[in-house]
Amino acid sequence: MKDSAHLFSGSGITARLRDGRSVTVRAATARDAGDVSAMHVRCSTETVRHRYHSVPPMTGRFLAQLLGTEIALVAVAPNQAVVALANLGRDDGDAGELAVVVEDRWQRAGLGSALLDHLVGMARLVGYREVYTVGLPGNGWYRTTLARHGRTRLERSDGHDTMRLWLRSPPVRLPQRLGATAA
Repeated sequence: MKDSAHLFSGSGITARLRDGRSVTVRAATARDAGDVSAMHVRCSTETVRHRYHSVPPMTGRFLAQLLGTEIALVAVAPNQAVVALANLGRDDGDAGELAVVVEDRWQRAGLGSALLDHLVGMARLVGYREVYTVGLPGNGWYRTTLARHGRTRLERSDGHDTMRLWLRSPPVRLPQRLGATAA
């Protein structure tokens, strides 16, 4: 969580992946729009569909939305190419949606998990009560990664699964009179 806190200041951190490659993870800015768009072009249709459940056009407005979420992170390769994007957007007060997309050549090396871990750590730091992901049915990666952080719940509906992670317990109601039981 300490490393995740550094991401709020805009200073990046180096992440070493399972395959030995390294990336710099940092807060995304509006200046990253072109590089984020280029990353999406390098992604397979399957990767994009898994992230967005469709293949959206990378318009300026859409990119601004992606980079303008409450917390947006990019992973930058040594050649300065953006190779992953992670988002956390506040939803209903103290809940938020997590999302990660990793360029195909950088998948299965732990980058997506590292980014999701940072988002969960940052969500805890800023007081989210819960975070969730919405994925296509059968996407076990989100379930496994989020379960490392605590109690999760899977909700299935037509066309997608939602995995929820509680980050802290709701406040306990104290009895009004000493000796009374809390309802």
